[in-house]
Amino acid sequence: MKIRLSLIVLAGYAAVAAAAFTPSKLFVERCSKCHGEDGKANTPKGQKMKAQDFTDPAFQEKVSDAKMIDAVTNGTEKDMPPFGKVLSAEELDRLVKEDVRGFGKK
Repeated sequence: MKIRLSLIVLAGYAAVAAAAFTPSKLFVERCSKCHGEDGKANTPKGQKMKAQDFTDPAFQEKVSDAKMIDAVTNGTEKDMPPFGKVLSAEELDRLVKEDVRGFGKK
């Protein structure tokens, strides 16, 4: 009985942890086609373009906010389109600091 209860508690905790982060409406509208609503880039377009998996701890650790904001603003050589003329500086900042970084939080 103790083991079964422990397993149920662990399963519930895992479900809450997995669902803990929900991206903004802006991320869903502008970024999820490639990066997915879960940030893993496991979408047909994301796989085709080799989009970045935002849940990857190595990516989260090595790439600065400034570098990400530049990539979102100006686009990248990996086919990421520029959003600097479409989104405000505040929106770009929030996408990186709240959404992209949100996928890295555990």
